[in-house]
Amino acid sequence: MFIFKNKQSKRIKQSSVKMHKSSTNLEIKNNFDSIMRFSRSVLDQAKDFKKSKERLIEENEHPLIDVVRLIGRQLQSKYLTTLLYQRDEALIPNLSSKEVLFDPSASISKDGTNFVDVMSELKTEKVISLNRDLVLPCSWKKSRLVTCIAQIGEGRKSGEWRQDHNNHYVNLWLPMGVAWVGGGNHSISTGIIQGKGHIIPENVYDISNVYEYEYCDGVNYYRKEDGSKISPVMNAEFAAIFEIGRMMTENSISY
Repeated sequence: MFIFKNKQSKRIKQSSVKMHKSSTNLEIKNNFDSIMRFSRSVLDQAKDFKKSKERLIEENEHPLIDVVRLIGRQLQSKYLTTLLYQRDEALIPNLSSKEVLFDPSASISKDGTNFVDVMSELKTEKVISLNRDLVLPCSWKKSRLVTCIAQIGEGRKSGEWRQDHNNHYVNLWLPMGVAWVGGGNHSISTGIIQGKGHIIPENVYDISNVYEYEYCDGVNYYRKEDGSKISPVMNAEFAAIFEIGRMMTENSISY
């Protein structure tokens, strides 16, 4: 009887895990679909406005760039505040494209081509605003963040926030305008919190070519050539940002 109960308990536990996973996947899919509907509405209204104007100033930022900023705000805030609650610094998750999007080394075609292979590095200078753009630092040491917040700023020991070209390392992805922080996470976090400062990225990459190989439906990322699965969606917001990048590419829009 004990063995039967033990096996039954195990089956119930496994069933509960599957149901939880299914519920999570459904929530991610629903959130993805909702964001995409919102984004298409913004794009449609922007197109209608363009048609109604005799002359459009093309250098103005497109509204979809604001949508990307809006979508990424929650994730940015989550990682900015993680150190307030997590006692064990070793458990702080890494914030990278591999963690919230998909593994950039994964094959996106049968010949082994991967995401990195089709990214194009651009020789162009962009200026990223810490108080407006989607900059994604991941502070991982509480004492460092305490020091940065206490010392950086007008009237404080280290003075106003400024870019440290020996420490601040940021990669910018176009067309969406996502800035991944690779160095200077704690001081960049401080600049974002204060809403001050600008950064010139170390590298600027255009990922537009990836859309010839890959697409996302809010559940998985797939290879276009045969429909095979590359990776499950781990984050609804970044899955949406990825597909908004496709919308921007198709409509010649870029950050």
